[in-house]
Amino acid sequence: MDRRLVERLATTTDHLVGFPTVEHNPQALHGCVEWTRAHVYKHKPRLHVKSFLSNNKPSILFSAGDGPPRVLFFGHLDVVEAVHQSAFKTTQEDSLRLKGRGTADMKGPIAAMLDVMEQDTITGMGLLLTTDEEIGGQDGIGHVLHSIDWRPEVVVLPDGGANMHLVTEQKGMLRVRLDADGRAAHGSRPWLGDNAIERVYKAYQKLMRAYPIPQGEEDWRVSITLSELHGGLAPNSVPCKAAATLDIRYPQAAVANVDALLRDLQRRVQPLGVTATVLNRAPAYKLDEAAASVRQLQAVAQCVRQRPLDLVREAGASDAHYFADDHVPVLMFQPECAEWHGANEWVNLESLAVFRTMCAAFAKSYLSRATARPARRVMP
Repeated sequence: MDRRLVERLATTTDHLVGFPTVEHNPQALHGCVEWTRAHVYKHKPRLHVKSFLSNNKPSILFSAGDGPPRVLFFGHLDVVEAVHQSAFKTTQEDSLRLKGRGTADMKGPIAAMLDVMEQDTITGMGLLLTTDEEIGGQDGIGHVLHSIDWRPEVVVLPDGGANMHLVTEQKGMLRVRLDADGRAAHGSRPWLGDNAIERVYKAYQKLMRAYPIPQGEEDWRVSITLSELHGGLAPNSVPCKAAATLDIRYPQAAVANVDALLRDLQRRVQPLGVTATVLNRAPAYKLDEAAASVRQLQAVAQCVRQRPLDLVREAGASDAHYFADDHVPVLMFQPECAEWHGANEWVNLESLAVFRTMCAAFAKSYLSRATARPARRVMP
């Protein structure tokens, strides 16, 4: 193991984690992006840099060479909220595990991709960093793809495939709000009121009977999670209004028409006086396993780690689907890591170094063997 590489990755990850890059902290989002700009400029000042901004969510693109990147490393610097500010400082319980908010998802892998851009620069490589993946990606990758007139040939996105697995499919996502109106009354006389919270919860239970909770990652069915529940104005009154948020994940094969799924949800809750409104949606993603880039990545994995990456399907969603309409293969794999979004999120530094080696080797292999062709142009 290259100790200098491991120390370099740990130091960069620590700096990135130190920025509390949550949705409602624009100062941290902009500060983290500017830190990466300064870090890259210090080590590789000749890289091209382009900035993007949408709804105060910054993105930054580094590229090597005069043309658009053919191999695009891609990641997001934003993280989910943490209960304690101490989460935004890394800790190292042993020589290998680095803990902290975002070490796995995905500031550790970003540190590795930054290192590749700075230490193993090859014409045709690029690195795009956004700051809104955790809230849908519309102002990050969505905005960037609408702002540029080219597409990469392949994308490397370490936002799935933990422990060196290659993601072949991710579920689509729907975020739905349930709303109910009731009738207020004093809490001591519930028979005079109509409890809106009970209406919403009965609707949720009805949906759960129709769509039971999957029993594991391989139980490839629709899942519905009650993630938020709001209602009531006072502790001694029957609530007259209530709202709930549902996080729904669906497999592409099981839901041929997502609008039909929405209509079914609405049909089931309407008799209870509950409305269902879509807040956000993201389509499912499926990788073409026969793509040449997949074969090249597996050849690199065999060389670097003496075995190919195992193939997996994952219930989680990512920004990969933004590339689906343009038929750009997205290679999703991660180093050994776990407990994303949790208090004990961690990444294995030795595995992170292997991930970095694989990224560099893949870019070199792809750019040396693939036939160079003009960037595919699209209408911005």
